[in-house]
Amino acid sequence: MSQIVRVAIDEDIPQLVWPPCCPKCGATGKLYKTTSRVGRVKSLRPNLLGGMTMKSDVLYLAFPGCDKHAQQTGLANVILEKSPLMHLIRLMMYMAAFFVLPLIMRPKAFIADLSWYSLVPVFGVLGIASIVWARRVSSVWPVRFDPDMDVIIIRFLDEDYAVKFRLANRQATSNDLTDAPPWYQRALIWKVLVICLLIAFMSKLVFR
Repeated sequence: MSQIVRVAIDEDIPQLVWPPCCPKCGATGKLYKTTSRVGRVKSLRPNLLGGMTMKSDVLYLAFPGCDKHAQQTGLANVILEKSPLMHLIRLMMYMAAFFVLPLIMRPKAFIADLSWYSLVPVFGVLGIASIVWARRVSSVWPVRFDPDMDVIIIRFLDEDYAVKFRLANRQATSNDLTDAPPWYQRALIWKVLVICLLIAFMSKLVFR
């Protein structure tokens, strides 16, 4: 059963310690490092050239694993990565999957009109299958940053390994440093509220 662990990231917190075994199968023989990254956009502002200036944080996590599961987790985490590029690719996969409906409803007509466009639903199906596969095999998945705190959210596929990780990093995983703030202290809530009020105000001016 998977386990979510919130980990505080700060200069005053010791470097993370990973249990010396594979997080998927528990092997303690020869271990290999898997490096995955997690990032966040801290700010997005217009610049003097008419474009946008983006400030972001990127954190690299290197954790051990046996040869087989280290390779699987590395590939899976690339597929699940929450970068702008991977978000775009996954969106294209979801949109391409909609083209499966004509194939199901009218298979003969679809096959009769075979062309390069016929590969679109194949791309969508294979893409969604790869995402499902990645979620099932990623033993250590750095999901994302907490938007309001210097905390990263990591999903461990094995609950026992997650417990060992917590014990090895008591300070970084302590509730005092990682507990999420209540909803009314979330910056996103207030940003959405301000935007809604602005839209309501502009609508009132337009339709007065």
